Amino acid sequence: MTIIKQSKVALLSLWALSLTLYGSSAAQAADGNEPNDKEMPKQNCHVKCNDPHAACEESQKVIDTLHQITRCLSNGEFKALSENMDEHVTTFDEATKKLICGREAVIAEMKSRYEKSLALSQGGTVSYTIDSPYAKVNGKYATVTFKVLKNIVGKTNLSYESRSTDVFIKEDGVWKMLHYVGTWKKINS
Repeated sequence: MTIIKQSKVALLSLWALSLTLYGSSAAQAADGNEPNDKEMPKQNCHVKCNDPHAACEESQKVIDTLHQITRCLSNGEFKALSENMDEHVTTFDEATKKLICGREAVIAEMKSRYEKSLALSQGGTVSYTIDSPYAKVNGKYATVTFKVLKNIVGKTNLSYESRSTDVFIKEDGVWKMLHYVGTWKKINS
């Protein structure tokens, strides 16, 4: 990646952070290997989107992409998930304060979180609710702010919420995630 392209990605990441209330609690994957959907057990997951707010018709397409990404993540469909992400997607690891760069590294981090949710459910269900997403398109870039709720129902019921900001880029007529930040906080035990 050229220095100019790296600078653009870093500036977009900083721009997304300036819009965010919280940082990311993501843990960076150590191995960076390509995720394998076949390894992941399927479970009963649900995704719901409450009260979406699109600033324009194109904004609705961005919200639809966010919904698709969440559905892929909740079902452990990492190959399909990667198709909705830009090659240079980034996020932050809140614990280490490091930037995670590139589709493979970000997907590996998301896979790690998915596996932790599966373990917590102990064979139960995991559901996601995207609450009041607001999408604003500015040329080939879009920003979506929203709250997401995650409920894990199993031997122990757990609920988490995150205030999140995602940045998307439109390439060849398709919206792809370029950067995301969010912090998961436990809201009950």
